[in-house]
Amino acid sequence: MSDIRMLPFERAVTATFVSAVQLSPDGKRIAYVTTPASKEGEHPVSTLWLIDADGETPRRMMASECADGNPSWSPDGRWLAFTSDRLDRGKPQAYVLQLDGGEAIRLTDASGGIGDVSWSPDGRRLAFTARDGETDDHRQRKDERRDWKVVDEDVKLTSLWILDAPDVPATLQPDDLPEARRISPEGLNIGPGGTPAFDWSPDGTAIATVATPNPKAHYLFAPDLVVISLDGELTNLGNFEGLLSVPRFSPNGSTIGFIGCETVMPSLYCLRTIPAGGGESRVAIPGFEGSFLGFGWLPDGDRMVALTEERQSHLLRIVDPESRDLSNAIGDLPAGASGFGAPPPSVSKDGTRVAFTRGDATSLPDVWVADLGGDARRLTDLNPWVRDYDFGETREARWTSFDGMEIEGLLILPVGYQVGHRYPTLLHIHGGSCGAFNMELFANWHDWGQFMAQRGYAVLLPNPRGSSGRGSEFLCEIVGCYGEPDFQDLMTGIDWLIAEGIADPDQLVVGGWSGGGFLTNWAITHTNGFKAAVSGAGISNWVSFQGTADVRSVFDRYLNPVVEDPETHWRLSPIRYIRDATTPTLILYGEADERVPVTQGYELYEGLRARGVETQLVAYPRQPHGIQERKHQLDLLERVVNWYDRHLGRENV
Repeated sequence: MSDIRMLPFERAVTATFVSAVQLSPDGKRIAYVTTPASKEGEHPVSTLWLIDADGETPRRMMASECADGNPSWSPDGRWLAFTSDRLDRGKPQAYVLQLDGGEAIRLTDASGGIGDVSWSPDGRRLAFTARDGETDDHRQRKDERRDWKVVDEDVKLTSLWILDAPDVPATLQPDDLPEARRISPEGLNIGPGGTPAFDWSPDGTAIATVATPNPKAHYLFAPDLVVISLDGELTNLGNFEGLLSVPRFSPNGSTIGFIGCETVMPSLYCLRTIPAGGGESRVAIPGFEGSFLGFGWLPDGDRMVALTEERQSHLLRIVDPESRDLSNAIGDLPAGASGFGAPPPSVSKDGTRVAFTRGDATSLPDVWVADLGGDARRLTDLNPWVRDYDFGETREARWTSFDGMEIEGLLILPVGYQVGHRYPTLLHIHGGSCGAFNMELFANWHDWGQFMAQRGYAVLLPNPRGSSGRGSEFLCEIVGCYGEPDFQDLMTGIDWLIAEGIADPDQLVVGGWSGGGFLTNWAITHTNGFKAAVSGAGISNWVSFQGTADVRSVFDRYLNPVVEDPETHWRLSPIRYIRDATTPTLILYGEADERVPVTQGYELYEGLRARGVETQLVAYPRQPHGIQERKHQLDLLERVVNWYDRHLGRENV
């Protein structure tokens, strides 16, 4: 392995990713936002860029080392609105920038910071979401050490606001900002928890968004779809499970499109439409054997451009909800588009051009542009250093599971793979469970495939039942039995890889994060075939999880409400079978994780110790469900690789 050009962890955790892409109204320029793979300090950093669609050199819009993002073009294309926390880190405000020269001008002073900003269709107004800030009373109580917390009281909500766009923003004084007016009702939380958070109606008289009584994820997974007029009148179009992104008006304002559940959780990623004035919603493509991840309307108002996940690839499609037809949106784009963490596609006002991000199995996502029906062009080269390293070949994999169902996934072969030679093999399990492995470069804190391939491992990346990319029925295959048939899908994949002469049956390891952590916990309590395991942020006890996690309502749909059916929760809890565990297990958590609290790790850790099984629990301070800080990501990667190598006796290989 001395001749292999190995990717250093230090290089991987400083990779550059794209978090937003916005085409100008005329389709000639693209605003995009880059962010590093990890953060060095307390607050994240992101950078706003501008590039011509013909591929000229990108131009950095600001030099500040802060979080600039959420770009929104004015209708005439002369101004760019965006958010930035340059004034007070961690509390973004709305700014506008004239693109033919000048400084960014601040428009807001929201005490809790804002989340998203967008121009009205006529360019006369801007709307933004703002979170409640800390009150003077609360600050005083903190100073006096009277700052006890009563759960579900004094919750900070996000509201929807509008302001008139100043005629000459450059004349604004820092203490004389435009007057903003809240239009969402008091006591209501606005937005799907991300950006973009809302969409203007074409006539500029109303805004579509989602609303919940509380920002907890428990509510965000089943929000109300609402339309709010500029006078503050709210029309509730219904409650929709799985509506996790912004709803969008059709160009004539008569229809709203959104992505939610086909029925109830977990039948996610279904593209639907509903009359903007209220009525029955309609599934755009019934029986679609894939998942919709993002979309934008075309000017005719009858069709959409959508980003789909189909099997192990992401594709751009033209969707006609009326005829329920699906076709390719662009021409010669190689199969296997990356979409992990990618923003939705952006469509020009005339509907002739689309901007998006794309990567593949050996490159990280870049900004691309294409004329509809034409070939795509890559505009950026954000991580050219990836070409300096050797990566294992990534293949699609298919095998037959225990009941005859065909299961798919990916296989990364070891660098320098030789036919007929057996290799140590990592079974790497994705999270979700409603996620999937797609053709992308697996080399970050969360995805270890190429790191292991460079060290002589084969890596199986299965998409078992319960995964996205194969339609609602496949997603719902694990309802009431999460961990049972999908575990068999994983193990039959290993059997297939052994039968293919690739995996060494005596050199198997397993691991994953979140849902992958849960299935790792299930694996070590149901088989002794793995020599080592890494369980990241995994559930070990469904009963206690449902009493401590922030997504109780989601897993009520998978396992029935725990107050009504604790037996199912206990039957599917790995901790119930801990007496059978023998696999040395490294357990990793973010200490501030609300999605899968670190207490789940302590239950597994103490259970393994009680059985005399080698184990180690590492909790990363300040980290939520995803590990964000650079030094923590580095530590995690080093621990994962060392744990596997040591238990396979490969420290000196």
